[in-house]
Amino acid sequence: MVGGERCTPSAEADRHSSMLRVAGSLVTNQVRAYDLMRTFGREGHPTPPGQVFAEYGQNRHDLHLLAVVDPVDDTYRRQMSNRRTVREPRHNLDRDICHGK
Repeated sequence: MVGGERCTPSAEADRHSSMLRVAGSLVTNQVRAYDLMRTFGREGHPTPPGQVFAEYGQNRHDLHLLAVVDPVDDTYRRQMSNRRTVREPRHNLDRDICHGK
């Protein structure tokens, strides 16, 4: 259960297999990403495969937010801070190069 929603194992297995088929089709170039995106939504509403990917993305987002605000374990928050700290000197160098310093 993530974010208060329950998933049945059989429905989750069906979703997972369809997501793997879509990913495999993209990797093997059997379908273009543009065409796939068009099939995920029609007239502003998601199709069933589009809904599956949207729910998966929402679940991942919920897990991310729960890990960030976890009061007991701050490991995830520290990892995010470390990544930002590592990238900051690179951005400073890019700014110096871009602006001719």
